[in-house]
Amino acid sequence: MADNKTRSFTATLQIAESPVNSLDCLCTGHVSLVTPTEVPGYAIEGAHALGMLNGTDDDWQHGQGFGLIPFDKGDDQCAMLLYFRYSDAGYRLYVRSGPHFGKGIFTTAEGLVAAQAIEAQDPSLWTLVDAQTGAPFDLAQLEDDRREIQMIASNGHPMEIHNLYPVGGFLACYAAAQQCTLSLLIAQRGVDWLNT
Repeated sequence: MADNKTRSFTATLQIAESPVNSLDCLCTGHVSLVTPTEVPGYAIEGAHALGMLNGTDDDWQHGQGFGLIPFDKGDDQCAMLLYFRYSDAGYRLYVRSGPHFGKGIFTTAEGLVAAQAIEAQDPSLWTLVDAQTGAPFDLAQLEDDRREIQMIASNGHPMEIHNLYPVGGFLACYAAAQQCTLSLLIAQRGVDWLNT
């Protein structure tokens, strides 16, 4: 168990230098997304889905003018702090900041990666891969506090950044997903479950 603590940490994620957070923390208004798993997709509630925004004001006007984006960009574009709890089976992620504090990161039946209350089951289990080497992520080998990573769910499905044209994207995980690379920015190493 001591080894699990030394390999656990808190961190934020970025995509293309944009912070990853739940869309309800990045946006205002009702967040409606299209399912990434089916073509044609259908509309689903996406407020708790993790994502990022990087569109210009013109992109937002374009997206809203054509009915592609039914919500507005919020003022606060901060990153969600996550606790990466290690076990021999992989990492489980828990939210450690903002309005979703205490929730876990789950994959949904619709293919979203979302913050949800922890009830009957533990959060999704992830394997982290060093994007530069293709080897399993090893915190002990990391000299600085930033690394480009890829994430794979325990069922073998890759995590992708699903396009939220033209203003950003949201994280999705399903069988046909296209693997994405995320920037992992470590806040604290050796974090114990009891004092997070």
